[in-house]
Amino acid sequence: MSGLDFSPPPRKPSRESVVPMINVVFLLLIFFLMSAQIAPTDPVELTPPVLTRTNAPLPEAARVAWLGADGVLIHDELQGAEALAALAMAPGPLILRADAALAAEMFAATLRDLAQAGITEVTLAAITGAE
Repeated sequence: MSGLDFSPPPRKPSRESVVPMINVVFLLLIFFLMSAQIAPTDPVELTPPVLTRTNAPLPEAARVAWLGADGVLIHDELQGAEALAALAMAPGPLILRADAALAAEMFAATLRDLAQAGITEVTLAAITGAE
């Protein structure tokens, strides 16, 4: 009876569990979803003017104002003179998103009002079109 081996059988190597990796992936996903900043929607629907050539990109950290086809200036849910006063106190360059259907006289009057409020740097947001 000396030929019998009663020792425990050799252990099979265990596979690594993927559960911890899945946990980390879901935690990262939740973190990025909770910390992400969703861009706010525009307060008015605009059709931007079309440029025939490409200009420099818009500045990243800038105040933004919208100018609808009716000539009303909008900034941070403020309209008209209130929006103009808020823009005058905010630092940085101004990006003006104007509607393409805006009359030139209203646009010029808005630029004059912005200049009188002390805003010297205005960038008009537009889309690039074909020549």
